[in-house]
Amino acid sequence: MSNKYGVLSALGLSLLSLQVGAGTEVMETVTIIGTKDDASRLAGSGTVLNADDLAKFEYTDIQRILADVPGVYTRTEEGYGLRPNISIRGTYGDRSSKITLMEDGVLIAPAPYTASSAYYFPATGRVVGVEVLKGAAAIENGPYTIGGAINVISTPIPEQASGEVNLEYGEDQTYRLHASYGASSEQWGYLVEGHTAGSDGFSSVQFTNNDTGFDKDDLAAKLRYNSAGGARFYQQLEMKLQYSEEQSEQTYVGLTEADFAVAPTQRYGLSRQDVMNFERKAGSLTHLIEFSENARLTTTGYYADFSRNWYKTDKIDGEGIDEVITCANGGSCDGMTSDYGDYDSNFARNVLHGAAQADVYVKNNNRDYESKGVQTRFIGDFDAGSMTHTLAVGGRIHRDEEFRQQPVDTYFQGLGGNFDLVELGEAGESEKKSKAYSLYASDNLAFGAWNIKPGLRYENYDINDVKNSELLPGLGVTYDASDRWQLLAGVYEGHSPTSSEGSDPETATNYEAGFRFNEGALSAEVIGFFSDYDNIVGICSNSGGAGSEPCEAGDTENGGEAEIKGLEVQASYTLGTAAAQFPMGLTYTYTDAEFKTSFVGSSVWGEVEAGDKLPDLPEHQLALSAGMVLDNGVGSNLRLAYFDETCASAACGEYEQIDAYYSLDLSVFYDWRDRARFYVNVDNLSDNDGDIIGRQPKAGARGQKPRTVLAGVRYRF
Repeated sequence: MSNKYGVLSALGLSLLSLQVGAGTEVMETVTIIGTKDDASRLAGSGTVLNADDLAKFEYTDIQRILADVPGVYTRTEEGYGLRPNISIRGTYGDRSSKITLMEDGVLIAPAPYTASSAYYFPATGRVVGVEVLKGAAAIENGPYTIGGAINVISTPIPEQASGEVNLEYGEDQTYRLHASYGASSEQWGYLVEGHTAGSDGFSSVQFTNNDTGFDKDDLAAKLRYNSAGGARFYQQLEMKLQYSEEQSEQTYVGLTEADFAVAPTQRYGLSRQDVMNFERKAGSLTHLIEFSENARLTTTGYYADFSRNWYKTDKIDGEGIDEVITCANGGSCDGMTSDYGDYDSNFARNVLHGAAQADVYVKNNNRDYESKGVQTRFIGDFDAGSMTHTLAVGGRIHRDEEFRQQPVDTYFQGLGGNFDLVELGEAGESEKKSKAYSLYASDNLAFGAWNIKPGLRYENYDINDVKNSELLPGLGVTYDASDRWQLLAGVYEGHSPTSSEGSDPETATNYEAGFRFNEGALSAEVIGFFSDYDNIVGICSNSGGAGSEPCEAGDTENGGEAEIKGLEVQASYTLGTAAAQFPMGLTYTYTDAEFKTSFVGSSVWGEVEAGDKLPDLPEHQLALSAGMVLDNGVGSNLRLAYFDETCASAACGEYEQIDAYYSLDLSVFYDWRDRARFYVNVDNLSDNDGDIIGRQPKAGARGQKPRTVLAGVRYRF
């Protein structure tokens, strides 16, 4: 792995030489909720994590961050959150393909309609906020509206000349450098920013000294021009440019039960060639006009080009990796053949460990994506008698496409782990395209103690000649029973697009109800939810799916009727005086999710009987946090995250069970004069790496990242 410490070192130094004018007020970043206060008044459910929340542990893994959000589930893969698997209220979580992912209100999946699997996610270490929107309010943010939406917020252009540098280093040669600088004058503003992070990795590959970590670089620039004071209508034009690249030595090959029990961080030598490379270039231009203090129109044009090639082990002796590992575990070896021996559990184990000859096929998962569009949103507030209206109307025209070239190369594994290239594969080509437009309108009616928000969304799309349109109504209501208590309820029709002939759109009627409580240092929210699926849809991918039947990655498949119900609880309380504060928090999710339809031969779901549980959804999730902040700048945070046992498939066979596990994280810091923070973070303090916490992508047991100690300093100037 090539470390790139110098990429941002020069940037960080050069920022200091930039000259700027006087500061001025800057318009807020594009959000889907706003502030924590806004979240507490939603006619629906939502969570806002701001910069202070993110600074507690300085996480660079979005999945660790989302453990503090009720109703959100994640499936850990490589320990770094490079390609997160996120579900909201039980949606299909593989590659976060059934939720709406955005940065600053703009879709970020490589091809949100054509291929929604999120093989790209923004570098979490550079974002300043995370919004999670669920319930009836989420229909404004499509196209995936059953579970909800996640919006990450990038660093805004500062009001005054200022900058920040964050430098971090720790075990496994793990490093991070984040630098930003910007300023505003009366009519101009700008920001330049860079973020680089990486690690040599915590796993070891048999017969090699290969790294198993990653290097990931992000560069961004923003430029804003706004009208002068005294203009009839305030207007603002902001350009945002981004560049990202990553190299990560990650694999889809897990471990057998026996090998995991002995050494959970080892990797088989036949995965030595596995590496992901990507490059992303993106830009957006946003125009804002304020017609009055109560009426504004925001329009954004956006474009993103994403290219990636995950060169990874695909088959062994013509057999799927999952089949070889199942055979090695003592499961079925029926029908498996090799030119070098007869497949049984011993031979399969020898193949995995390089003690038997084998032909290993390594596939170029080489894909190019393009995503572009224009979206607009009008928000206006007005009074009508004793009633206040907040009207939101918007729409989006969108195009995206995916192009594939995926040759398969052949390697020969000799005895003792020798590994030689035999033949380069020939590339076949395929292409998919989508075009879509959507419209929505909502009106929040506030009168007395009531807030009633009806909404309507229209989706029309053509995904690789699969056409559909949907009209999706929703209604959210809140009632302020007192200054402390608020009741809420909502119902809405949710929808996820489909991309395959013979697969119906995913549709569900969704309900939620609960209450909020707020009195001084104590706040709490309890919400029950129920999603009644007319048709739950799975997406075929290399990373997920339980079926043995072949399918083309990106195809969608009907799962029939399903029901997902649960309870979300969030509470916080702060003890203390002016000299010491002790904040505490609780996040809990209960989930009961099951199929209502029986079927066999599914490429995505495997064999399903009515009543089977949906995979990768633990019944119980819990996060408990406690902190200490002293007036001398010393502080600490401790968080326990617990995830109940679950299964990798509906059938939940012998080698598909996932253990219950927990992770305990610690942060200790010292703040110096509001200018610098010195910190030490410990992820997985108890060093639990012996629990099987995942069995996907596709094959074998996986554990969580071992205890990792990181030290850093954040300096503002």
